[in-house]
Amino acid sequence: MFEQKFPTQLHPLEIVKGPWTPEARQRALDQEVLAHYIEYFGRAMKFRNWSPWHNLPLEEISQCGPRLSPETVHLIEGFLGIEEYVGDYVLAGLEVFRHDRTRRNLQLQWGAEEAKHGVSWELVLKHSQVRTEPQLRAYLEKVRECRWNVKQHPGIDSPLGGSAYAMVQERATYFNYQEMRARIRSEYSLPPNPTSEEQQRGYEVGASEALRIVGLDEIAHHGLFLSIVQSYIKYFPSRTFATLSEVFQGFEMPALRFIPNARAYLRAVRRTAFYSADIHREKVHNPVLKALGLADQEAFEKAVQLARTLPADLGPDSVILSRTGEWVSGYSQTAVVP
Repeated sequence: MFEQKFPTQLHPLEIVKGPWTPEARQRALDQEVLAHYIEYFGRAMKFRNWSPWHNLPLEEISQCGPRLSPETVHLIEGFLGIEEYVGDYVLAGLEVFRHDRTRRNLQLQWGAEEAKHGVSWELVLKHSQVRTEPQLRAYLEKVRECRWNVKQHPGIDSPLGGSAYAMVQERATYFNYQEMRARIRSEYSLPPNPTSEEQQRGYEVGASEALRIVGLDEIAHHGLFLSIVQSYIKYFPSRTFATLSEVFQGFEMPALRFIPNARAYLRAVRRTAFYSADIHREKVHNPVLKALGLADQEAFEKAVQLARTLPADLGPDSVILSRTGEWVSGYSQTAVVP
């Protein structure tokens, strides 16, 4: 037997030399996206290769099911509905990436991982004995009556826009699942952090484990699309920041208006103060800006404005984005690019 080792970061790709034509920028971008995909795929196989039917503590979920509040049940059922549109999400991407092998395969791998999440929430609802099999079957049939498409969200009908939207959406989903994990632990009368017994056995109690393991997927997906967007910023700064501005302004979670229990879900969100515009700004939007290297919203708006003035022939090896939203020379940290 031998141990396969996956590096936490691949060796940097060689910078393309010569004139930075649009074609040269696209070739360099494609190389970086491939590197991001290879690293993501390797880590997924090594660290996140799990099955909802085999790796969730279903017996404990059944034992603890009566402790779940009605609001928690409505929220989990809403998560099920949103996740079950995965086929539409994947299909939209495959249509865009039909001639791009790397992005096509990335979409397939991402979709395979996302497909496990809806199954997980179905199993949690079923084994918690808060929904019967006929109720779940009827719910899923209603999900299939509507179809999600990219036109419902501003700015995402392109490879860049899709990556920008996914970067935000995956971060928001991760936050939601972490909040739900904390909520379920409270309803189970467990402390916020895993107990010593949970740590020793390697998994959390009941549905808390489902939220933990699915959350790991979501934050990994956020990291993947964040890396792709960062590469777009390097090679197509003006277009990227224009797209980010459009995506940020019109962002909402996918398929929310189509889920069969939309009213009950949104009522539960309001009653529990589970999510709001202020929470989104603090827990999702601002962390995304910081991950992109920007201090705050003011810096982002400045970056959007100044990106439009960047010379078309300026290469990624000669300019970087500062935390305050200014584009500065890569050779001199004080020289502002006009």
